[in-house]
Amino acid sequence: MATFTGQSGVIKVDNTSGTLTSVAEVTAFSIEHAVNTIEDTAMGDQYRTYKPGVNEWSGSADLFLSDTDISSFGNIVVGNNAGVLDANNTPVSIEAYPGGEVGATYPKLAGNVIVTGFSVSSEMEGMVTATISFQGTGPLTLTMV
Repeated sequence: MATFTGQSGVIKVDNTSGTLTSVAEVTAFSIEHAVNTIEDTAMGDQYRTYKPGVNEWSGSADLFLSDTDISSFGNIVVGNNAGVLDANNTPVSIEAYPGGEVGATYPKLAGNVIVTGFSVSSEMEGMVTATISFQGTGPLTLTMV
């Protein structure tokens, strides 16, 4: 059984040109998937019961802010339509490779997102960092590549 380490992780976004571009200087990212539940417990039941509901997913990426990132994420974050959609008013594509994208068989998560947040932090004795948060729209796919 293969396991993976995170130091080779890659995250790519559509920089509104139709091309997925690697985001430079990524230090961490996370993607969360959840299935909402709908309670269907009836009077007299001894335990609560549930039915599966709608799926949803979201995530975030932490990075050292660089001029490359401003170019790749800049059009999404501060560009057209308050930064949440590309120029055609459609969500942007994202691909995440938690173990890297070069080598044997690695996991790849992919889908479309709306960027929901962008924050920048700067301190006197530290790197300038940024966090991008996003909400998935439509399915999240997990494949091995």
